[in-house]
Amino acid sequence: MTVDMSSWERLMTVKEVAEVLGVCERTVWSLRAEGNFAPGTKIGKKVVWRESVLREWLVTATEEPGESATYKFRSAG
Repeated sequence: MTVDMSSWERLMTVKEVAEVLGVCERTVWSLRAEGNFAPGTKIGKKVVWRESVLREWLVTATEEPGESATYKFRSAG
């Protein structure tokens, strides 16, 4: 059986996510542990992020004028 993977969504590693966001990997893990980060997908011992989920999280996390994004993250849960 052949699977057409051309339509599959890209999965991003913590290293790739950190590079895209311009932060270190430790920051990604810290935000995730606090519940202030995009939901990931655990595959075995590894966590990956679907690119669309990360993009959606960034849109949601974007501050409005006069709003604190940190407060927004913490109050959402």
